[in-house]
Amino acid sequence: MKYINEIEKTSHQIKQKETNFNKNGLVANVKDKVYAKSVDNETEQFYYIKTYQNQPFDPMGANATRENYLETKMKRVSKDTFDFYLIYLQTNNSIYLTRTNRRFINE
Repeated sequence: MKYINEIEKTSHQIKQKETNFNKNGLVANVKDKVYAKSVDNETEQFYYIKTYQNQPFDPMGANATRENYLETKMKRVSKDTFDFYLIYLQTNNSIYLTRTNRRFINE
């Protein structure tokens, strides 16, 4: 049983830092809704964006007013897709949402 105890100790020692982003692409407060997030482990980074019907969610689009009633999910994406989505949230320029959609489809 000595091996099981060693594995349990190492799995709890990994620390994660999670950064959430709000509708404006800025770091979210506790009360803000999360549209994107970055999770940093000691070894690697993971990126997530909010999706609806397996497409990146558009907080300025047609479904924005129904957001509380929609079934949205956070999906893991590449760094490029995450960066384009954050730029879209910050600038509201639709070309970046188009680039996000294209990168999301190709993953």
